[in-house]
Amino acid sequence: MAHKKIMKYNLNFAQKEIWSRLVKKAESGNIANAYLFSGPAGTGKEGLALMFAQLINCMSSETEICFKCDSCIRFKSLQHEKLKIIVPLPAPKSNKDDDYQLISDDYIEAINKKSIDPFYKIKLPKSKRIIIQSIKHLKKKIYLNQANGGRNIVVIFDSELLCEGQGESGNALLKILEEPPDDTTFILVSDHKKMLFQTIISRCQLVETPIIPDVYILDWFNNQNVEKSEFLVFLSRGNMHQAKFLLSQPVEKTTSTIERLINLLLQKNSNQWRNFTESYSRLSLKDSKKFEHHFNLISLWFRAANRYRQGLNSGFDKTNLLPQIVDFNEVYPKANIYAIILCLEDVSRSISQNLFMPLILLNMILDIQKNLNE
Repeated sequence: MAHKKIMKYNLNFAQKEIWSRLVKKAESGNIANAYLFSGPAGTGKEGLALMFAQLINCMSSETEICFKCDSCIRFKSLQHEKLKIIVPLPAPKSNKDDDYQLISDDYIEAINKKSIDPFYKIKLPKSKRIIIQSIKHLKKKIYLNQANGGRNIVVIFDSELLCEGQGESGNALLKILEEPPDDTTFILVSDHKKMLFQTIISRCQLVETPIIPDVYILDWFNNQNVEKSEFLVFLSRGNMHQAKFLLSQPVEKTTSTIERLINLLLQKNSNQWRNFTESYSRLSLKDSKKFEHHFNLISLWFRAANRYRQGLNSGFDKTNLLPQIVDFNEVYPKANIYAIILCLEDVSRSISQNLFMPLILLNMILDIQKNLNE
């Protein structure tokens, strides 16, 4: 029960300063036509956007969500008539203007999970972009929903994917933002703000969310009665998505995965490289969340190696990974660790861009090898 309470109701404490700013905006009544919630992954941006939408439409208060009025009850289940949530979807099977194609069973199930857990990440199978049909459907509906008071809220998750491909969805949304309907607010949410069109960004008020405080994640782990919770907090790096992934497996499996992947990337073994590119190309399609978490762990190891090089606590000092970090710094004293971390981050970003992953991964390995001996 404590776990549910933290996940459902304490996001405003995890992002206390940001939530306080949002409350002031709601209290002033000066609500913008468009906001952009951006920041690192797993920082609660989507949950904050939904809470802000709920607060704006609360019938009892302008300073806190009452959870009791009719509006708040419907927002709690994300089934409010004033709320529209847009997420990346698979390409439609036909060009028919069919609402059913936009509201699949997978979408409904994902929305239900999101209503329970604000940190739940919606990723539907084969969904690589925000499709133009979603924006066309929005344009039709948004101008028809002006009655009955309240404010229409359109929340767009992974909004950088509006601009994928030729950016037709982004351009279509831009036209709406240029002449927005009355009593309507758009909230774009993105881990990668720079991938959005600058013309879209310029029409939004920015809300930058920092990483989740360690104390919040530590409390969450402790409520699960997890061993080595402080080490898991270190591995989470303020990212609740990463924290939830770490909770799903034993700590020993996590450390052995890191050790195996680092050994593979450091060794000059073409057969192992081939196996890695093939298996992780498949993983990027089958389970993109796991793919991203593994790359977060690799990046964290290199950051730890850099901290050790500077005479600081690596974060792995009390684990069986410390000898690997020591050996790395002895063998590669001139390695450009910063450049290696950038390579890993580029790969993580490319997963949503429909790029040819085997080539991306092979180029990453070659770049890492190059930067080991700079």
